Amino acid sequence: MLKTLRKIFRAALLVSLPLFIWASLAGAQPKAGSATPALPGQEWEGFVSQQKEEFIQVVTAPEEWSALWKRAFDQPAPAVDFERHAVACVFLGYSATWLFAIVFDEPQVRDTTVVIPFGLVEMILELSGPFKAGGQYAMKVVEKRKGHRLVLEETPESQRSIRRD
Repeated sequence: MLKTLRKIFRAALLVSLPLFIWASLAGAQPKAGSATPALPGQEWEGFVSQQKEEFIQVVTAPEEWSALWKRAFDQPAPAVDFERHAVACVFLGYSATWLFAIVFDEPQVRDTTVVIPFGLVEMILELSGPFKAGGQYAMKVVEKRKGHRLVLEETPESQRSIRRD
């Protein structure tokens, strides 16, 4: 009987441990950072935010950046030098059908546009119940180029399947 209970406990632990780790990481809020401005390449990412609607765009102004952090995390935004930098932002909102890693590729210049490619990669999890999206996001600081506009573009290899109403 004791051996059977130990086997059941081990099996339950092995099944629930990845879910416990994921849940503890998903609940962590990003740090607002210091007064030192973020540098190109700096990223923020996570699986939980208060950004309910999909938001995929490049933020180029401090007012918009502050509003996004207030809306998504209810905290002050990290410092970014918007004279020289912008932030590529991908928030999947609450309509994502699964858990994704959001990946940015290197920016590409096309005429007078700097394209910031991004893609979604399905994360493999074995869950005991249905997945409920909670505002997955990734943000990356990029350099501005004089006379160029910045746009985000999803790569063809992206594995997104977001429900659109």
